[in-house]
Amino acid sequence: MDNQKILEQILKNQELILDLIQNYEPSNGYKIVLFLVPIFGIVFGSVLISVIAYFWYKQRLELIRAGLYKSSGFNFRVYSFFVGLVLSFTGIALLIVFILVLGNSLAMLGGVIPLAIGLSLLTYYKMQK
Repeated sequence: MDNQKILEQILKNQELILDLIQNYEPSNGYKIVLFLVPIFGIVFGSVLISVIAYFWYKQRLELIRAGLYKSSGFNFRVYSFFVGLVLSFTGIALLIVFILVLGNSLAMLGGVIPLAIGLSLLTYYKMQK
């Protein structure tokens, strides 16, 4: 009999724990964290980019003052080719995934937009000498 009472008590406790787990409502504190993470990410990311740009600018000024600065040419044609390839293939992959997962919907714009930008850059590359 004693074992029977212990077993019944264990089953009642399990049912109570299961009921608590199924009906658990988290507090609203996690929502605050979810809203603050992107804000801090944007702020700290912007500060980091600004600091890097400032020190890069100062370094170039010092190189110019010392007479050691060498101008490097930027080939926009080659840049447009590589960025166009990356955006085109990224757009194709996103377009296929969105069509397979969500069907014919506005989410396809997530793949169509990078695909269009990539194709326009590849067109620019082809039209230049």
